Amino acid sequence: MDLYINQLQNKKDFRNRVYSGDIFLNTDLQAPAALCDFARHCITRAFDGETHHQALHTMMPVEEFVVLVTRLKGQFTNCLEVKEMIQRFVLEIGADPADYLFDVPRIRVVPNYNYLHAGVSYAYKPHRDSWYGSLACQINTWMPVYTIQPDQTMMINPAYFSTPVKNSSAEWSLSNWINVQRSLAKDNVTEEVRVHPVPLEEVSTLSEVRIAANAGEIITFSGSHLHGTVPNYTEQTRYSIDFRLVHIGDLLAGNGAVNVDSGVKDTEAGFKDLIHVSDFSHFQGVNQ
Repeated sequence: MDLYINQLQNKKDFRNRVYSGDIFLNTDLQAPAALCDFARHCITRAFDGETHHQALHTMMPVEEFVVLVTRLKGQFTNCLEVKEMIQRFVLEIGADPADYLFDVPRIRVVPNYNYLHAGVSYAYKPHRDSWYGSLACQINTWMPVYTIQPDQTMMINPAYFSTPVKNSSAEWSLSNWINVQRSLAKDNVTEEVRVHPVPLEEVSTLSEVRIAANAGEIITFSGSHLHGTVPNYTEQTRYSIDFRLVHIGDLLAGNGAVNVDSGVKDTEAGFKDLIHVSDFSHFQGVNQ
């Protein structure tokens, strides 16, 4: 695995580098910085004007926190401004919006683990997005809304990029997740009862990479990397934003990272969540 710093812009072969496991860190892009600025505005609005965002979990019962985080997620994910910023990101890196689809952006809220680690703040176990039915050509982005430390971030475990991990993805259904399980996040407070695809063997942490980035610094990597949430035992809530890009030509040609261990059988169920970067219309499938 190679790490490229501030080289995503106008790098024509970046997709193939991502598909082979390389990671890009960009610290100077305007669109991600604007996206984080907007996220902070959304947090304040969702929490009724409170601006001490990283301490919100200390100000209220967890049940109230869940209600307000649910409101925040809905407001952020579904607004036009966020979609426009993703379009600006694609333009800023020198790519053509007509060539790309994106999955709806998400804001993640990770408070102290002992306060909440299920449902709307689920602490993801090591996983590949392909275990959740993502495409081989899915390109992940991830950025913190506030500066974070290694014990607050997410981890990527590059040693497993081409090494299979025994997992439960073959028994997991993307259709059921979209139609049933996803909306139940707010009901999972004391424990996570929704079924996730998880490792069925011990995963070594020796090669974990934890990137402690500043606000708006964006990581770009393959959805086929093994990654997960670092349990946050600090007293600062971590906020992050992620969205996924899919190159239409690579999707149609079957290009992307090699599938080493995913057994999901209904990946096409996720097509209805994909949106054209160019005009924000919904993707109609590979035969559109």
